[in-house]
Amino acid sequence: MSENEEVKPFHAKDVGAGQEAADVVAAVLKHAAERDKAAHEKVAPKRQPKWLLPLGVNLGVFAAYLLIWSPPWVVLNPIAPPPTEQQVEKLSSAMWFAMGAIASFRTENDRLPQSLVEAGLSPDNLDYTVQGSSSYVLIAGVGEESLVYNSALQTEQEWGAQNAAGLSERIGG
Repeated sequence: MSENEEVKPFHAKDVGAGQEAADVVAAVLKHAAERDKAAHEKVAPKRQPKWLLPLGVNLGVFAAYLLIWSPPWVVLNPIAPPPTEQQVEKLSSAMWFAMGAIASFRTENDRLPQSLVEAGLSPDNLDYTVQGSSSYVLIAGVGEESLVYNSALQTEQEWGAQNAAGLSERIGG
């Protein structure tokens, strides 16, 4: 190698100035023309197989049968309500909580609330009745079972000992 020779990178071509750029532009234009041509060609949609129509009709008739007549094997596991004992336990917990809220309201306001909402409770499954100025009745029922608390006849502790036997184990008492 002599000193007069120009050193070029190994990938350089022996072409005139600008020829390489012209080749690149020509390749880009050719590719764009091919893409434009392919975009304008319409491809016919693929036909559905002939067996698909009878299958669809049969499945539709079968679905209508299941929807209208509902044979017993279609019904999945129906959700059964919890046992009455469990529901009574939940109601006794709700009544115990309501008694506490009513006692707190009485302590703060020196009177009984006119409704459970005034005491800050939702009246779901509980009936609250004021009797006079110092007593009230709470009633809750599930099916044949009913829980009744009358503040004139017993204290909250007496009612709790009588009706909420499992409550102390559930709340850690």
